[in-house]
Amino acid sequence: MSSRVEISGSIPVPTILASKASRLRIQIPLPEILLASAFVLTGFLISLYFGLPISLPASKSLAFTGLGNLVPMLIVAAGLLITLVTQRAGRTLYFATALIAYAAILIMHFNIKLWVHVINPSLWDEEFWRIDEMLRPLVSGSIIFHNGLAAFIGPVDWLYLFAFLAMFVCSIIVHSSRSFLVFRKMILTAMLVHVLGGLSYLITPALGPFIYEPGVNALETQRQIFMLAAHDAALPGGISWFQTQGSEFLATGLAAMPSLHVASSAVFVYYAWKHERHLSWFYLPLFGFIMIEAVATRWHYLVDIVAGLGLTAVAIFIVDWSFRRWMPQITEKNQPVR
Repeated sequence: MSSRVEISGSIPVPTILASKASRLRIQIPLPEILLASAFVLTGFLISLYFGLPISLPASKSLAFTGLGNLVPMLIVAAGLLITLVTQRAGRTLYFATALIAYAAILIMHFNIKLWVHVINPSLWDEEFWRIDEMLRPLVSGSIIFHNGLAAFIGPVDWLYLFAFLAMFVCSIIVHSSRSFLVFRKMILTAMLVHVLGGLSYLITPALGPFIYEPGVNALETQRQIFMLAAHDAALPGGISWFQTQGSEFLATGLAAMPSLHVASSAVFVYYAWKHERHLSWFYLPLFGFIMIEAVATRWHYLVDIVAGLGLTAVAIFIVDWSFRRWMPQITEKNQPVR
């Protein structure tokens, strides 16, 4: 006679306890908290070493991008939709904690991006520009594609931003309602891309090919002019500029290598292709456009695109490994919590 106690006639108590532990683990955003804490600590140490102040975003720090209050509104709208679709109030703690962790990562990311050329003044633009010149047909092809698309469907300057935001909001809504584990992995991967990307800026800093030739996207060209002016004021202004202007110009840091616009978009494409294949047929054309437009706008050199894709691959590998270690008993196909 077995000494193991069972309830409901078939489910062993150890299995129930393991299931409860799995539920608890999947609800607690410990990896997200640890990642954000480590990155914030790293940024704080960099700040202390170089004497650079950490800036918090001012109310108008995103105005020059044309976004203004659009991003907070989209996030709030996505949150409301998630609440309606999932109908799981118990996950409120996760969403709130993960949002705070993500916000902390983004703030430190933009600070490091703003500091890049003070920390490492060596620019790699000449080297990256020579590669673009050797592969000029690819650059010219990107420009031709942009102009052809504009002639076919009308002005497409706004699409570079919209394509990313569309994938961002859609991925949050769909993955959070379909598979909470997949949603968590996607969010953590997106966070890690910003962490690794922010640190990568310091290795081979570059302003971008727009310093050699203008792009074909008028909206992005205006942003480039604004951000370059801020960059040119920051360097001679020194520490005092960062102390007085850092908050207002927090989002103006110029760092082309790697392309995080491509890297972040690739995160959404990967998880859509792997888990929600129907979304990928919508995402892939947008992603292709983002990669082409990143070159046509002259925000990025060709090597920046490759580096961005490589960065995403590294982030996906790390997240997969960490989740196998953190929750080995949970698989994406057989989750204790849906």
